[in-house]
Amino acid sequence: MAKLTQEMKDLVGRAEVAKVLATINPDGTPNVGPKMSTHVLDDESLAYAEVTAKHHYENVKRDPRVAIAVVDWAGRAGFRFIGEAEIHESGELYDLEASRLPPEWKPKAAVRVKVSEVHSLSGPQAGERIL
Repeated sequence: MAKLTQEMKDLVGRAEVAKVLATINPDGTPNVGPKMSTHVLDDESLAYAEVTAKHHYENVKRDPRVAIAVVDWAGRAGFRFIGEAEIHESGELYDLEASRLPPEWKPKAAVRVKVSEVHSLSGPQAGERIL
């Protein structure tokens, strides 16, 4: 597991940054889309609420390998977090994710991503593994 730095946690915690999830479709092609509910769960994990339970959800159920890019376009800073996702359809993590959403948005699941590596998306280090 990679231990997230305070700089990473701070960037993920900002509401105005882009948070994009990449999963693997059954044919091996990438599926990319926003997951703005993404937040830091602990020193080694990110989490998000799965509200629509469509392509990303089905992909993660079949293949838990994911990447999440978090980018501050204005600040030209970001990170790519790579790891394995765990789906929680009930329990403590599910309740936490549900509580973070407006009441009318009942999530289908909560997803924890155990981060195994981190790449920079900033400046001259862009693309380099940093953890």
